[in-house]
Amino acid sequence: MNRKLTKPLLTLFAVFFYLTQSVYAQPTAEVDNVVVTSITSAPFEAVKLSYNPADQKLYTVSQNGSIYRVNLPGALPFGSTTEVQTSSDHGLSDVQGIDISDSGQVFIVGNSKDNQGPNATYTNVGTIKRATITDGNWTWETVAVTDPWPISNTDFDHVMNEIVISPDQKTLYVNSGSRTDHGEEQAVWGDGLPEEGLYPGLRETALTAKILSIPADTTDAHLINDIDTLRAKGFVFAEGTRNSFGLAFDGNGELFSADNAGERDDPGEFNWLQKGKHYGFPWRIGGNDTPMQFPDYNYEEDPLFNAVGREELFYNDPDYPAPPEGLEFVEPILNYGPDGVNYVKDSDGSRTILNAFEQDTAISSFTAHRSSLGLVFDRDSVLSGEYTGDGFLLAFTGGNDFSFLLRTMEDDGESLMHIELTKSGDTYTMNSYTLVSGFLNPIDSEMIGDDIYVLEFGNSWLNNRETTNIWKVSFGPTTSIEEPVTSLKGFELEQNYPNPFNPSTKIQYSVPNVSNVKLEVFNNLGQKVSTLVNSEVTSGKHTAEFDGSGLTSGVYFYKLSVNGSSVQTRKMLLLK
Repeated sequence: MNRKLTKPLLTLFAVFFYLTQSVYAQPTAEVDNVVVTSITSAPFEAVKLSYNPADQKLYTVSQNGSIYRVNLPGALPFGSTTEVQTSSDHGLSDVQGIDISDSGQVFIVGNSKDNQGPNATYTNVGTIKRATITDGNWTWETVAVTDPWPISNTDFDHVMNEIVISPDQKTLYVNSGSRTDHGEEQAVWGDGLPEEGLYPGLRETALTAKILSIPADTTDAHLINDIDTLRAKGFVFAEGTRNSFGLAFDGNGELFSADNAGERDDPGEFNWLQKGKHYGFPWRIGGNDTPMQFPDYNYEEDPLFNAVGREELFYNDPDYPAPPEGLEFVEPILNYGPDGVNYVKDSDGSRTILNAFEQDTAISSFTAHRSSLGLVFDRDSVLSGEYTGDGFLLAFTGGNDFSFLLRTMEDDGESLMHIELTKSGDTYTMNSYTLVSGFLNPIDSEMIGDDIYVLEFGNSWLNNRETTNIWKVSFGPTTSIEEPVTSLKGFELEQNYPNPFNPSTKIQYSVPNVSNVKLEVFNNLGQKVSTLVNSEVTSGKHTAEFDGSGLTSGVYFYKLSVNGSSVQTRKMLLLK
């Protein structure tokens, strides 16, 4: 059967998406200690931000290959951008990723599709380039180039986009997205092409749905479209990712990604990426099994099917390949909310939208269709209070009353979220909180000092009616529980366990000698709700138990003070 996503349908999709996007408005801070300021309008089709530590300037790259310097406070003219490179300088016309090393080397990733004209091969070549800047002159060289791989010629061709440099500056990590929505056949159909498609039976390729790793000092590496060769040469870092357009390292050197799901209402994933691991795509998406891999699938009986106009993608597929025998999937990080955690529940045939936080549960990891990206971490712990060392994440898609993507999920989207990760054994759990809402298609962010810069994306069909901006998100004073912290060697306050908890949890702390210890619990307004310890204790590890039976669900803080000095404060989540 010919299961093509036709050009007229793509055009209809584009026009409908254009007509139903959010109307521009000043973003709104949802917490008292955050201020949002406009820096400048964003260049057309700007997709990524990157800070250059060498010259202490912020740069942005547009999809057409132009690189701009953003004039920040203290630079003249303030509130503007200056084009410093174009596609004619580096030779790439579809650029979707940029990162800059500590020494000031600029890395970009781009794509070259052959999908026009009667002799088109319907393939893509991914290219990574590196620029060295000397006295204002940019010298470009090729880091790596791929074999041509067959595209699907649909809007599921995510190609190569995000790029990030490891903290030790030795390795580049690149997201090469999927060519399918959920592993369906995408053989490339169209006028002048064979009835069975140009690449019959093709789903994903060796170069798609992966996180690639390439040494940063490599020149002219060749990435062959063969999985065994890619693995043998060490170019495959992780597999089974659909489109991790948000990659970032935290302060401990761990790599995380925000990965968007497909047309079905599967949650959008947040993953801790580890070498050699497989994250499930296309057999698992957002913690759910892809139903087309099972016999007799019928989308009309699928409670998560809500993709009007995409019925051709969801069909009974007896040829859907089984996962390799013995392959273990890494599940997404569970998110306990409270924000961005809506999910679909089938209640006796009735579609219901629930909030995981309100239901005392978690999802893996975000509301479907938020299209999470723009991940950054407070890697140097420069932020104070509840934000220290934490992550921040954007949602690209809007959930206004007319948006078909998020409207039915009852999620506003287009926000900046605070991501609090907690290590739990060999995995993480997390909580997400909305900091700023009301952006217009925010696509990337960058952290400079204790400020976060947010880039909005604009093009001719998505939101051409409005001006997109680069915004600065600044953090003010935090709650009163965060007193100045004294560094006292040998004193340690550990993360409570379990966390989240209901109704009780244990808190462990260590002191190296006999000390006067105070362990207190505060709510998120800085009001003390309990004193667990207020006495002299002996040296060693101690455990206190906190019972939240009489308290409401929410975030609480516990603070350890020793001999009158505040040592450390941690967060915990009571989830009833």
